[in-house]
Amino acid sequence: MDDNFDMIRRVSTPAFGRRALLAGAATLALAACLPGKGDDQSGVEPGPDDLITPKDERTASGAHQLDVAIDAVYGYYALAGRQVALRGYGGGPRPSTLRVKAGDTLALDLSNRLPMVATAAGATMPAMGGHADHGGAAVPGVSGINVPHGFNLTNMHVHGLHVSPRSPADNVLLTVEPGQTQRYRYAIPANHPCGLNFYHAHQHGSVALQVASGMAGALIVEGKVDAIERIAKAKDVVMLFQSLPVDKRGQLESYATLDIGNQVYINGQKRPNIPMKRGEVQRWRLVNATHNKFLTLRLQGHGLVALGFDGNPLETTERCEAIFLAPGNRAEVLVKASGTKGVYSLEGGSNYGVDYGSLATVSVGGAKDNMKLHEGPLVSYAKDFDGHLRPIQDQEIVRGRRVAFGQIGTLPNWTWTIDGEPFAADEKGFTAKLGTAEEWVLTNQTNDPHPFHIHINPFQVLEADGLPVPVTKGRWMDTITVPPTGRVRLRTRYLDFDGPFVFHCHTLAHEDQGMMRLLTVEI
Repeated sequence: MDDNFDMIRRVSTPAFGRRALLAGAATLALAACLPGKGDDQSGVEPGPDDLITPKDERTASGAHQLDVAIDAVYGYYALAGRQVALRGYGGGPRPSTLRVKAGDTLALDLSNRLPMVATAAGATMPAMGGHADHGGAAVPGVSGINVPHGFNLTNMHVHGLHVSPRSPADNVLLTVEPGQTQRYRYAIPANHPCGLNFYHAHQHGSVALQVASGMAGALIVEGKVDAIERIAKAKDVVMLFQSLPVDKRGQLESYATLDIGNQVYINGQKRPNIPMKRGEVQRWRLVNATHNKFLTLRLQGHGLVALGFDGNPLETTERCEAIFLAPGNRAEVLVKASGTKGVYSLEGGSNYGVDYGSLATVSVGGAKDNMKLHEGPLVSYAKDFDGHLRPIQDQEIVRGRRVAFGQIGTLPNWTWTIDGEPFAADEKGFTAKLGTAEEWVLTNQTNDPHPFHIHINPFQVLEADGLPVPVTKGRWMDTITVPPTGRVRLRTRYLDFDGPFVFHCHTLAHEDQGMMRLLTVEI
């Protein structure tokens, strides 16, 4: 057992056979077995419509460690006027925003306070994407680990952080069972880029359901950009775009429920209002924490000034009319309110056959605040962060890879694959050498978009055609959408950390159903 693993309370865990593995996907009969809850966050709204931002937890002045305790627990609260029971962090829809600095240690204790619910051996889940309980021989990728299961098993991923993939840091291959606490310790390098990341559940088989339920929060590494005077004066607004689908009982206990509706919530609110003064500048930190929603954000009557994407600052600001956020993407933008009073819509756009409509409103009031908007240099890739974000040159490349996203089988028995293979817990996977750089070409052989995400190291985008909003060549990201039958070319460096980690599709039902592979960086 890992030395950093603390058994708080031993709860017996059933053996996971093929049928028991599907237990998490079966309805849990919560009416008869509702678990203990966390803090009730219903009824805390300061006004009927205004956006509520998550509370901050930050490293104390002069300290270099942020100590946080996070409970994975059912929350019971009002969501858009109805009572719901959803898994989350701390019992509500707005997990704390964690703020650290490069060189800090994030000491995060994750306690799993979800119940262990044993399901009868014969229980099955409703068919979802062709998956069901097969009574015959095992079908690769359709039975086994690549089906929705273990909905109350969990763990933690710090999405975007450049930290070790080994325990006690960003090891997503371990499991935190109900009654256990995992003591994560993330040593953030002193040269870590400043920017917006997030933390979320990453237990294979239950990722989509847990993240859709709200098990995700913002994680900010503060630094050089935050010290720029005009940016520092802007109000800092964190927005978590969330799925939070529920059935008629206000619950999310089946993968079939993930497909109910296209509503997108922000910080647990439906179409909240964001108040601004005339001429005010705000800094919006935008996290697509949904499990499957592709958003193109536009603010009616306003442009946006981009500061960074996916936890990596731009060298200089970029003006843009729209921001495309696939599941897992983040963006930081400045918004300067109009000089004209009015109510303006923040639109979610229409992508891949889904129209998300208005996600929020911005009400520009009568008071005036003629703030200056920062446009210009932010950081130097050559000088800052010890050059970790300098462009990757041709002579650095030691290997090229072609990675194909696809499917195998035919309905109703199919699964999602990478290079023709679904995820296997015992696979050797890909290998790379520490201190080297590679060029990857990603292709999509399906009719669905697949947001590619890789852990630990960001990548530099060279080509990405067919996206709703073009990606500037050379942009550093950690999640990029490969459109249907499309292609993306990127480069990445393997710096500082050896060990095994994963890359996968961030449409999280695809990840749960096989579209994930292992990559091990060797010394």
